[in-house]
Amino acid sequence: MINKAIAKITEEAMELDTPLAIGIEEHLTAVCKNDYVAGKLLDPGKSLKGVCDHITEQARKQAKHGRACISDADAFRMADEYFGIEEKKKSGKIDIMDLI
Repeated sequence: MINKAIAKITEEAMELDTPLAIGIEEHLTAVCKNDYVAGKLLDPGKSLKGVCDHITEQARKQAKHGRACISDADAFRMADEYFGIEEKKKSGKIDIMDLI
């Protein structure tokens, strides 16, 4: 499942061929270490183009005098939110409190 998710995101990045798409693809590939994240990336209603459009729209909303800047960290956070990836589930580590 992980390899399938990475292949999907990589293929979409190659099709889009933009710095934003490539940067987000690299981030998503780096965090796709478990089936939880892979499942989120394979959601048929979500795509790399969709997340890039979402980030671009957020930048437009923040623009002043026609210019905007979004940090890598903010773009990566927006990508995680778009795909519904929860921070604590990215690592694949189990919190003992989740078992209680």
